Amino acid sequence: MFFYCIFDTVKNICNKTLPFQFKRKHLLLSDKTKSFKSIGYARAIESEFDYLDQQIESLKKEGCDLVFSELISLEAEIKPQLNKAFSSLSKGDELIVTQLDRAFSNKKDCLITINKLINNDIRLRTISGFLADNYSSKINSSIFNILYELDTLEENYLLERKKEHVIRRKLLGNNLGGRPKISPLKESLVLRLRNEGYSYRSIRTQTGIALSTIRRIILDGEER
Repeated sequence: MFFYCIFDTVKNICNKTLPFQFKRKHLLLSDKTKSFKSIGYARAIESEFDYLDQQIESLKKEGCDLVFSELISLEAEIKPQLNKAFSSLSKGDELIVTQLDRAFSNKKDCLITINKLINNDIRLRTISGFLADNYSSKINSSIFNILYELDTLEENYLLERKKEHVIRRKLLGNNLGGRPKISPLKESLVLRLRNEGYSYRSIRTQTGIALSTIRRIILDGEER
């Protein structure tokens, strides 16, 4: 009897981890005059069954005709159920998620997808209040293109700053990937202070060199 109980429990858990797809059997009164589909998408990480169920229920109440859901990491490159949700959308439809982070891992990914949806006359909205409307798609598409370019600008700026920093370090003869190289004069000062009986901490106070670097200089000096 005990083994049957264990088997049933495991079976229930396994069944629940499979991608869940809800499809409304009967139209709501408010949906009878609707000329478009509302497609929902829910996502949670592994073992967050309750959170996934909460999202599904919220999307049902929001009037979704179809809800795709899955237990998967946001960092996963491919989200099968999200791709199915996109594939099921047609011109004039809407995609609904509880929050943007259920479907997108970063601003760039979000902006690119929103732009694609708008250009296909599909809107995206969240239960939490975000709306990317497909009305006047040319204007909306331009807005999201600008936002994408601004995000790219910031990213490119940071990359160029990093490149410039590396070039300067090379010109100054500093080691890349670590602290600037200690000059021979400072190394001699560290060794002299140590020979005079000063502690590591006292040497650090007098030279401003990190303790780890002081230890390395002293060890290298002893080996020589």
